[in-house]
Amino acid sequence: MYDFSETAFDHLVDILRATTPCVILDIPHGWTSWTRRMLVNAEEIVIVAAPDLASLRNTKSLLDTLRAARTHDGKPKLVMNLVGIPKRPEISTSDFAKAVDVIPTGIIPFEPKLFGMAANNGQMIAEVEASGKTAAAIRELTRKIIGRDDRKAKRNFLDPLMVRFSRKKAS
Repeated sequence: MYDFSETAFDHLVDILRATTPCVILDIPHGWTSWTRRMLVNAEEIVIVAAPDLASLRNTKSLLDTLRAARTHDGKPKLVMNLVGIPKRPEISTSDFAKAVDVIPTGIIPFEPKLFGMAANNGQMIAEVEASGKTAAAIRELTRKIIGRDDRKAKRNFLDPLMVRFSRKKAS
């Protein structure tokens, strides 16, 4: 087991912020000094949670900690993932949102065939099913996260990639 120092990633994040328009960090769920620092210093926070009791408990705990450390910042965004798994007891999205006091920014349904095919082929969801509901939900979520929630825009930053990949498929 190895843990990084609290400031281990500061220089890397500074370089990324200076060279790219948007930096997205996928922080592991373990609570360490460096993960706490990354979250507390982030401009936006997106928490991905499943609609079950353990995830509700962890999300509530994380939100309480972040609210105490980021008193003047807005609420983190919440994305509900794995929604609708058959035969699994599930907390409704509205009950989950009420319990954590955050309205979900996005809801990703449980689609094992789609996600499995994308993973097995090394493709993005939009490559496997570009016109599907899940790809549309991910595009909309992306717009909201990066601050481009204007529905009038005809293009988003994923469109050039989607065009490129659709040309490859046609070839």
